Amino acid sequence: MDYYTNSLRELQVGASLIFQHGSGIDSKIMEKGIFILLVFLGVLAVSKLLFALSTGLCSPLTGGALFTTTHSSKIQKILDSVLMKPGQIVYDLGCGDGRFLVSAYRRYGVRAIGYEINPLAYLLAKMRVWLTHSKVDIYYKDFWKVNLGDADIVFCYLFPDVMDRLREKLTQELKLGTQIISCNFAVPGWQPDKILKADHSIHIDPIYIYTFGI
Repeated sequence: MDYYTNSLRELQVGASLIFQHGSGIDSKIMEKGIFILLVFLGVLAVSKLLFALSTGLCSPLTGGALFTTTHSSKIQKILDSVLMKPGQIVYDLGCGDGRFLVSAYRRYGVRAIGYEINPLAYLLAKMRVWLTHSKVDIYYKDFWKVNLGDADIVFCYLFPDVMDRLREKLTQELKLGTQIISCNFAVPGWQPDKILKADHSIHIDPIYIYTFGI
């Protein structure tokens, strides 16, 4: 995850500064720096443990799929390309930390609804909604058990193993004209309206846009 990568880089820089210039630093400042460093390591270790535990708890339903965030460049590209209207119902199937729904709500005023069964991701999503004062509904629930018949837009960032099953669910439940946005993986047998790529040097995986029944 980007969070851990950036944190480790900051930790390496901080540690190198302490050890390179430790001789010229006051002992109390040195002790405080080491204490902060140890606390940071502890928090990082606990967060990794929580990530592993939450993934293990929901693995029977997800098939071991990991909680993966959608990069901001992808979200920006989607929101620039898929125009939405206030009040439209947008579902996020496996909403992770809720960043797509919050972004869609804040830009377009849609009715944003997400489902998540990873405990850590669910808590992060609820926290994001609270911190941004967004009117976004996040449910700790398996989206396979939810009827999507009233959806105007369905967003997902799933894994190839479930895309056939997802196609069957969408075919049975969606109304004509519903738009489907699938990050990275295509819906088998469906012809996309367009395939987007984010304006980024690394996060350039395809984003498939479909209109159901048209």
